Amino acid sequence: MTIELPDWVTFPEDDWVQITAEEAGVDPEKFGDFLAGIECKGAAFGGEDHSGNNYGAMVTRGGYLVHAWGDRHYRHQTASVGKAFMWAILGFAVTDGRIDPDEPIHKYWTGEGELSHLHKYLTEGYHKQLTWRHIIGPKHETLHYGGFPIELGIRWREQVTGLEAVNVIPGVPEWSKWSGDPFYDLYSHAEPGTVGHYSSAGFWRLSQALTYVWGDDLKNVIQERLFDLIGIPAERWDWFTGGYVKDQKYLYPAIPDSYTYLDPPYEINGNPIRSGPGWVVISASDLARFGHLNATGGIWKGEQVIDPDWLRGHSGGNKSGTSGESKYFTAMGVVTTEGFEYKHATETTSFLPEELFIGPVRISRGS
Repeated sequence: MTIELPDWVTFPEDDWVQITAEEAGVDPEKFGDFLAGIECKGAAFGGEDHSGNNYGAMVTRGGYLVHAWGDRHYRHQTASVGKAFMWAILGFAVTDGRIDPDEPIHKYWTGEGELSHLHKYLTEGYHKQLTWRHIIGPKHETLHYGGFPIELGIRWREQVTGLEAVNVIPGVPEWSKWSGDPFYDLYSHAEPGTVGHYSSAGFWRLSQALTYVWGDDLKNVIQERLFDLIGIPAERWDWFTGGYVKDQKYLYPAIPDSYTYLDPPYEINGNPIRSGPGWVVISASDLARFGHLNATGGIWKGEQVIDPDWLRGHSGGNKSGTSGESKYFTAMGVVTTEGFEYKHATETTSFLPEELFIGPVRISRGS
């Protein structure tokens, strides 16, 4: 459904224009009190060092910058945030008629002769029923339904999921098998659609299949189909490949061998396979552009650039995220920033409390 945008919603050019709280339709006094209750600093997930000004976050309204913390131009890998871009890439494939999201993936790519073991082939076992939609999960959930149990390689070796803290799931899921080797165990362990479980491993398989379907580097796809349109130049961001990530023993200094499950192929038909689970290197300022696109329902400067059914935000485990909402038209971009919690993937209300809003955006000066 197309969102009707108020006439005060705009779109940033080379950079965001900053406005005052009052111009943003926000109560200045209440906004000041709100900011006083937020203590932002660089995150330290997995031993990452974001001391000093090596973090950034910002909130926008109606296409204008309202407030920023740290350095909003600071770029760093943003953990799982890349899953939001995988949604868009899958959506473009559906819109183009390249795939039917409810058909088995093996109708498009089987992995035969490319995946490392026979039991991983998408024509084998539970994979026969595995669809694109199973792997990516419902839009307003953080769970995936492809039957892939692995989240962190080192945790899997220790017979835990790596998700205990957030999902309160002790040990290896009862519906999965365990060999102790995350590389071997990267396959669908349960009938697709029957078990909801957050799994970055499933997104690695998704990125391989989508690279085959597109016949192109997925970084090129998202650049040409989306980022060029919303003002994020190719040289201003990067996306680690899975082949690179699996070789980074200390990608997170305190969690060695986190992503040893990432298996070949690492390129298909000469195209490198980007890490579908995440690890996009980008700034809060550019993440906020994607958040603003979420807020406008996929509209940018009067053009419907993407079907809103394939737009959503996402959080990253290292305190990164992007999101936008369509009631007050606020958006966020966050990179490695501790100080506030927000469920970017599922939240539909503004990060700013509702009592702060006193009207629409009204610019009282030349901008």
